[in-house]
Amino acid sequence: MLAVDLLVIASALLQPPGVLLILLGVGLLLDWWAAWHWLGRSLAGIALLILYASSTPLGCYALLAPLENRYPPLTQPWNGPNRPEAIVVLGGGEVMDPGQSSPEMANARTLMRLQAAAALAKATDLPVIPSGGAPRYGAPSEAATMAKLLRRSFGLKNPIWCEGKSYNTAANAKDSALLLSQRGIQRIYLVTSALHMPRAMAWFTHEGVQAVPVPCDYRLASKPSKSRWQSWLPRAIYEEISSEVIHEYLGLLWFRIQTHQLDF
Repeated sequence: MLAVDLLVIASALLQPPGVLLILLGVGLLLDWWAAWHWLGRSLAGIALLILYASSTPLGCYALLAPLENRYPPLTQPWNGPNRPEAIVVLGGGEVMDPGQSSPEMANARTLMRLQAAAALAKATDLPVIPSGGAPRYGAPSEAATMAKLLRRSFGLKNPIWCEGKSYNTAANAKDSALLLSQRGIQRIYLVTSALHMPRAMAWFTHEGVQAVPVPCDYRLASKPSKSRWQSWLPRAIYEEISSEVIHEYLGLLWFRIQTHQLDF
């Protein structure tokens, strides 16, 4: 099995709801089979409590805010001698559009990133580098799909240089850094979802790229109010966001392990 497959499995089991289902299952087994009633029921109760909290607006925001608020929105392009020389936009996944000659289509995450990158490109006249490899064997790279959308849907006339080999954030940074170095570029605008930006910035900085963060695609528009009863109601959408947040925290931990930066 490829290392990337192992990472996908580990990610699924270590973030909600996978990790909570495992904890709940262990608790039930300890209660019913091992007769460790107090420990088993405590673990099951903890799993259910975390599941509830992470599926409410308040619990979701508590997890989300430290990542989404780490880098402020870019209000205007940089000027001066140290201004960026290119825009790198990271792919966020694809969906299929049946019935089309080219069925690959950017998902909502990627479209939001492309929108932000296109607006910045039109304001700065800088080249754009879509970054993302092929989602499956024989399919065009995600970068190629993004480039097509930038031209057709966003009307971008700027130069587009595709980086179509990378399969995760670390590879996005490594392969983009190589492309940039070949063109003599050291400083860039980095466009990705606000939730994903801390991990993306960590990897691009590690690869020696000077990146100006351009966060977009915010998950929650504002902080939920504790006084509103709706903020305490569980909903599947908040559990989904919480799962993405845990994925990013695990990704940041993996970055520290990979780069030997475990001095928290």
